[in-house]
Amino acid sequence: MRVLLVSQFFPPETSAGANRAGAMAMALSERFELRVATLQPGYPDPSYFAAFDPRAADAARGFAVHRDLAFRPHEASLVRRALREIGMSLRLVNGVRGWRPDVVLVTTPSMFLGPLAWWWARARGARHAWDVRDLTWAYARESVSPGGASRALLGLLERAMLWHLRRADLVIGATAGLSSVLRRQGVRDDRLVTLSNGVTREFLDAFAESPPRPAASRPRVSYIGLMGYNHDIGILLDVARRLPQADFVLVGDGPERPAIEARLANGGPTNVRMARYETDRAALREHYLSSDVLVNHTKPTPTLNDIVYPAKTFEYFATRRPVVYAGTGFAADLLRERDLAIVVPPGDPAALAHGIEQVLAAPDTAHERATRARTFVKLEHCREVQLMAFVQELERRFG
Repeated sequence: MRVLLVSQFFPPETSAGANRAGAMAMALSERFELRVATLQPGYPDPSYFAAFDPRAADAARGFAVHRDLAFRPHEASLVRRALREIGMSLRLVNGVRGWRPDVVLVTTPSMFLGPLAWWWARARGARHAWDVRDLTWAYARESVSPGGASRALLGLLERAMLWHLRRADLVIGATAGLSSVLRRQGVRDDRLVTLSNGVTREFLDAFAESPPRPAASRPRVSYIGLMGYNHDIGILLDVARRLPQADFVLVGDGPERPAIEARLANGGPTNVRMARYETDRAALREHYLSSDVLVNHTKPTPTLNDIVYPAKTFEYFATRRPVVYAGTGFAADLLRERDLAIVVPPGDPAALAHGIEQVLAAPDTAHERATRARTFVKLEHCREVQLMAFVQELERRFG
């Protein structure tokens, strides 16, 4: 069976989307004839990959990788962003010429990739599978004020996305909550599977030994990941003011980072340091090992409450470092029920500061919880195990 995997993100990028697509490609290539259509490495900013030539790495993968132009940071205008993403999606689905796949598998969040790949697959008699990581169109609708032409257009866009989702041969939800939402929106149950995020054995092995930091050092609280609008990481500046005894390190990049840097430059707390987005996995490991507490924050919106289980949470847990999660809904309920992290309400700096203080005041209890969280990921969210089952499902349906 010949499979075309289309993804906006792909290694050597290290974002959640790239990690998922890269692991998926490796698993697919072991069973099927695979080709990948993607972009030149450039997320979250092309400057991080200016000196990197992906051709040698791609040649060693064991399957063909076709790359188009590099990712460019998002536009503030929704219309300009939509037009640019449509152009990008058209180039990606047409990027592999002279080869006829049996299955076109698209992994998003770029919302236009899914529908355009559906039409492209149908024109070539191929099956269409859509790996849905985010309901981007719903985020856009929730971000505009009620009324007006923008809201009407976004409503039409959402209906168009759902029309295509209901006609896909297979829809893959990245979280159980997301799959539940898609089911309620009319995606047939016999065409819907859940493939949760997770971590690779290599990542788990990298933290098999995770020694505690020296007790005499100042506590370090870290956020490591994308700084997107849905994360609202700027709240950590308010938390840092409440905890002058700790150092806060924010590692990453994204659309929210400039605003955070501006606040720091304009009288922000002195115990906060910004670190570059890290593409080197050894350096990323050092950030994790240097942390006493890892924090995550998700804005409370109707869609995010239903579907979000942040992919970075699995990495956090794999490091055996204590986690404080500020959020509500699906992910918060699961973490609280399993006692995998301290869960606090989102948008509340005092509650988040108190959660961090709980970890620092009871290190033995925090270590027990962190060990339980690592075991949870190791047993239930090992990527190789999950993807083996997914590949078998594809073969059963389309082989």
